[in-house]
Amino acid sequence: MKWILLIFFYFNFCHYGIGQELKLNIESKDSLYNANIKKSKLYGVYIPRDIDDAMAKLMELTTEEARKPLIRMHEDTIAKKLHFGLGRWMEYNWNFAEGSRLSHLLRQKGILYVDDMTYFMLVTFHRYISKKPLDIDALSAKIIDQRKKKIKLEEEKMPVIHRESKKVIKNK
Repeated sequence: MKWILLIFFYFNFCHYGIGQELKLNIESKDSLYNANIKKSKLYGVYIPRDIDDAMAKLMELTTEEARKPLIRMHEDTIAKKLHFGLGRWMEYNWNFAEGSRLSHLLRQKGILYVDDMTYFMLVTFHRYISKKPLDIDALSAKIIDQRKKKIKLEEEKMPVIHRESKKVIKNK
């Protein structure tokens, strides 16, 4: 029995744990995620089916008075100012972390991080109320590019623990 456990541990740890590059995959094997992305309501809250539906829902939830001052500001400023207000409301109620049909749509566009989803929705909402073109594909590409740069900077900051060099013997 001890050998079976040892072999099982070795196989799982060595083949799946060490030196494997973590990749965020759009398709999840998580049963909760897969169930959530098919539902129109989660925990009693309606989940928008697409970006247009989300904009309509945000228009319902906000007043004209609240939207007026937002129009004059730059979209990045709005995204920063509203991140911990309206942004957190969207993250929580539209279930960006555990999955929803809206977050799944954003993941399919390549926006994988919850904060990036929030930024995307806030900028899109600002463009919508300002009657500017939403330009979703360009915004998605910008967010993906910014995330890649952020990851690269973090990787560069990581200290090198140990370097090894191997002498290669060439056959003559």
